Amino acid sequence: MPAGSGRPAAGTGGGAEEDGTVQRMGHEDESAGRVALAAAQRILSARDHSVAELARKLKRRGFAEDVVGAVMDECLRLGYLDDRRWMDQTIDRLKRKGCGSRRIRVELAQRGMAGADAEARLRESFSSGEELAVALATARRKWKTLQAEADPRKRVQRLQRF
Repeated sequence: MPAGSGRPAAGTGGGAEEDGTVQRMGHEDESAGRVALAAAQRILSARDHSVAELARKLKRRGFAEDVVGAVMDECLRLGYLDDRRWMDQTIDRLKRKGCGSRRIRVELAQRGMAGADAEARLRESFSSGEELAVALATARRKWKTLQAEADPRKRVQRLQRF
């Protein structure tokens, strides 16, 4: 079983026996699997997703748990899903938007990527002083948008609430 996935590894529990013989799926199972894989490919064509995110979306679309598990295994085997790549892209995107480590941690957790690996990637992504620099740059950008406010105290208060 892949670490933390809660599912059997690709090629196990979904048709392949230990002696190497292949257990045939029923016609309906194969059809549901093809439809689910096509749905996963459509979802992934827009942007990368974490394994947990894609599984949640497929389940929400009404696919059975075993079909979703088989599709996840196939997507992992084909390289369509890579949680480490997704996490790096998400952290970089949120850093560019001016988010700090706390906000990024919340975003990762909401998308099913909480835990030691996420914490380690987050620590690696911020060098010492970088988070302060990101916060200052974001505050400066926000300050420019507040210049329409005539009262300087209100501008400062709005920046502080931001």
